[in-house]
Amino acid sequence: MRPSTILLALLTGVFGAATIVLALLVGTDDTQVLLQVLRLGGLVTIGFGAGLVITVGNRRRRERLQRKSEVSPGTFFVDAYPTGSTYDELDAWRPGLRVWFPCDLGFDRNGITAWPDDGGGAGIPIATRQEVTGLEVFSDGTPLGSTNRWGIAIALAPSEAVSRDAGTATVHLWMLDDQQNHDEYAMRRTISKIETALAGRPTA
Repeated sequence: MRPSTILLALLTGVFGAATIVLALLVGTDDTQVLLQVLRLGGLVTIGFGAGLVITVGNRRRRERLQRKSEVSPGTFFVDAYPTGSTYDELDAWRPGLRVWFPCDLGFDRNGITAWPDDGGGAGIPIATRQEVTGLEVFSDGTPLGSTNRWGIAIALAPSEAVSRDAGTATVHLWMLDDQQNHDEYAMRRTISKIETALAGRPTA
């Protein structure tokens, strides 16, 4: 277990225990103070607990993607999640294509393939290299409205030599790789790595 994970786990436990102890000391004689102790202690404990969950989740994602990259040299993997329009966009691209999210998308000189994020099952080809015509960053407001969430839009166009049953589409996806941040700059770095992999060059 890494130091940051240990620290967050300790802080979560300490503040949770401290909240219980303070609540017992206050007792039910002063309801207002008791409620404040429970409210503030609960918020702090939940905050550290959420940080712990996010930290562990990010570490496991990075390790999983790294393992897949080691098994498949030349392939750049990202953890992909759907937006509200992703499934409709994929249906417009190729009706009958069945890709379920979240999944791991692999980009290499052959194109884009979707892999189950649990490590089992076969890959599902989404598009060939010739069919990927562009990559661009996009943003959408978060539910709180105070910040933007950043993702990547993949422009797809059918290749006559490969498939005749596809239509032109732009597929919007939330993507996570091994970066700590997920802002606009991070997404542009991800695009650069994707373009490098699609060109058949090493991404590291």
